[in-house]
Amino acid sequence: MSFYSNLPTSEVSSSLYPTIFEIVSSQEIDALLPASVRYILTNYWIARHPNKITLAINNYFQEWFQVLLKGIVEWHHIKEYNSTFVDRFYGLQRFNCSNEVLVRKQAKNNNTKVWPPGLQFTKGQKRVVFIQKVIVPYLKDRLDELESKWVAQSTFQEQRNDKRNLIRRFVTHVYPVFKKSWYLLDLFTKLLFLAGRIGSVSFLEYLFKIEYTRAVLPLSGGDARPKSVSQANRPQRQNLYALVSRFQRILANVGNTSAYLGSQFFPAFIFMLRVYQWWTTQDLGAKLQRKLNDIDKDIPRTNNKTDGKGKSTGTDCPICHQRIQNACVLETGYAACYPCALDHLTNNEGKCPVTGKKLLGCTYDKELQKWKVVTGVRKLLI
Repeated sequence: MSFYSNLPTSEVSSSLYPTIFEIVSSQEIDALLPASVRYILTNYWIARHPNKITLAINNYFQEWFQVLLKGIVEWHHIKEYNSTFVDRFYGLQRFNCSNEVLVRKQAKNNNTKVWPPGLQFTKGQKRVVFIQKVIVPYLKDRLDELESKWVAQSTFQEQRNDKRNLIRRFVTHVYPVFKKSWYLLDLFTKLLFLAGRIGSVSFLEYLFKIEYTRAVLPLSGGDARPKSVSQANRPQRQNLYALVSRFQRILANVGNTSAYLGSQFFPAFIFMLRVYQWWTTQDLGAKLQRKLNDIDKDIPRTNNKTDGKGKSTGTDCPICHQRIQNACVLETGYAACYPCALDHLTNNEGKCPVTGKKLLGCTYDKELQKWKVVTGVRKLLI
């Protein structure tokens, strides 16, 4: 994915629009966050304390996290910053591109600290972004689950002409076509973005005149809303009103502090998540490597003793009692013919023909109802 950052951009996009690398990175983090939270909850809380409450939290994770919690957070950021939670972390902001004159003016004066009111979202655009980030992913996951379930059932059940069957036909036949068509439209929109023609990366954003920019600017000229003339000339509040005003200022400071701590906690959480993922992968790889290194430890070597006539017994197969052909070695260290070893182990419950010990690399397949050799035999190249 790193090659995205080296793709050429137009003059307008170089000063106003971000690269596709930044947008794709934010989308990947947005998709990684719910899966990571669910993985941590499942492995470190629900699996260790299974009960009705924890199982309900796991079963309805998409409803309470991806719709309710994420919906509240995303709507707050869309309303206050014209940006989603993850996009704001990446320094990305969306804007209303219906006025091309203001767009070109903002591209030339991109160092301004005031967000132009004409480029802010309308109420309809805010709803579109909210639906795109919260509602559409939830509906897509649910429809994908129904599609996979009903496609599997339709292969074993007869079709009936009822209302429920019409819904099934829509999900199993119309929905896949619509999903592929929409994917092609999104892909075409991304190609136009790479060509520098538009600033939208999805077809839905293109329809509703929503584009990306790299800076996150305040929605007004200052941090606070402008005061009217009557408010500016109003005398200073006394007594109870002064306490209420001071309490409001304290709450505003607490909100700003909470927002700052949240902005610092999120990158730290993503970093720790990456470290944890690397640590578990390395630990698993080290364990597998240790098992592979110790698999031949304390295993007796092949018996190469000679009998009284000077004839070598180590070159004879202990199963067919003939000279070994297509040699292999068992877990117990004895050599045998490879076809003889497979036939003997599958017909004798995975037991060594010499020692009679059950080999760890032989397992019983309940579906096939027979013994199967997995890692109990190694072929030798002589």
